[in-house]
Amino acid sequence: MSKTHALKIPNPDAKTLNRQTARILKATTYADVWALLLEGLGLFGITAVRYGVTRSRHGMSLGDVQDVLFLSSLGEEDFQTYVETGVYRRSPHHRWLAENDGAISLAWFAQEAKAGRLLPDELEVQKTMEKAGQPAGYLLSFPSDTSRLKGGMGMMGQRDWTQADMDALWADHGEAIEAMCFAAHLNIGRMPVPTKRNPLRPRQREMLEWIADGKSMQDIAVLTGLSVATVEKHLRGARDALDVETTAQAVARAALMGQLFVIAPVDLTA
Repeated sequence: MSKTHALKIPNPDAKTLNRQTARILKATTYADVWALLLEGLGLFGITAVRYGVTRSRHGMSLGDVQDVLFLSSLGEEDFQTYVETGVYRRSPHHRWLAENDGAISLAWFAQEAKAGRLLPDELEVQKTMEKAGQPAGYLLSFPSDTSRLKGGMGMMGQRDWTQADMDALWADHGEAIEAMCFAAHLNIGRMPVPTKRNPLRPRQREMLEWIADGKSMQDIAVLTGLSVATVEKHLRGARDALDVETTAQAVARAALMGQLFVIAPVDLTA
């Protein structure tokens, strides 16, 4: 039997874990949610974490990467390395996350590769990761009530851990870890999605909200005291900011990204 490092893995008590999960659920910004999640996972010795969520999913595609929220403890360049280059699309991890909900040990992917059940591109990426010394880890795929929303998370143990160590940790604390991560995902899901696009200006958002309420441009002009031409100017600006052709598409995208009827001003820049 291989030697593990289980004795070195912290064993936080239930009260501490419950308090940390509650703090994650009460956080009001992405930065706070992410910081608290990393702090919570650190209680288990987990320090390398990636999280991604899209509300523009189309089958296996994440949609426009400008609208993907990607958080990583590995640094800002991780987004360019993993997402913008398209490496994620060739990863067996991506296919599993898209097709499943729940948690999976990274050992499963090594077994699939050995059994010849990975696609050629997936096998190439898997071999590259193994050659680079892929750390022990787990993937989480969060369930969703809509076909457009999908979130997933990858977490790795410390460099000297074996996958057997990580599996032992999961056997003891997997449910608590999943609960903490799911709390973060749910809280993030209620917030407007930050984007690399130009953010909607207050007047642009207001015009789209009136349209969403079923008002015509003439109605909006009367309600706001603006001219019809000015209303259209703001709607055109909103269409440009959201990179769509019609106002109906602008309303749909803004709603999908959680940018309509926000209670307080939110900085939506990535």
